[in-house]
Amino acid sequence: MTRARPVELEFGTADDPELVGFLATVKAGGTGWINIEPIIEEENEPPQPGPFAFLGGSTHKVPNITWMPAKPASDGTGRPTTVGIQHAAGPRLAWKLRDLGLPVPEGWRITQDHPRRGLVAQVPADADDRSVMGWLLQAATAACAVPTTGRWRASVFAGLA
Repeated sequence: MTRARPVELEFGTADDPELVGFLATVKAGGTGWINIEPIIEEENEPPQPGPFAFLGGSTHKVPNITWMPAKPASDGTGRPTTVGIQHAAGPRLAWKLRDLGLPVPEGWRITQDHPRRGLVAQVPADADDRSVMGWLLQAATAACAVPTTGRWRASVFAGLA
């Protein structure tokens, strides 16, 4: 079985029409996900981790966001949207974000906040996708260990779950 390549997209804000369209497409299809990372100027790119990096802390100096839409469960109920941020900001990213004025939004449930595996949360299925994406972009910017350009690169995996 061959897998389709993801659709690549560059954008600047959470309300970018092309990004919003892909969010809707993935959500309507019921399968797939979107990965997003900040675009970094070449001179600010962190060095590649060494061969023993897996023994230390997180190697995600440039955060990676994952957004997976709510999916219907086999019993007819809906599973929540799942979001995550892999990062190198250390333990308890949710607390650090709160202290920076970016608390995890009301109604979200943190399922993981680990320095190596990242911050993962469940978002109510009826949450506004633009607001969710807006918070994720702000949180990833705050967690980024290097300067960013303010632009983002998304890889859209529609229908590949």
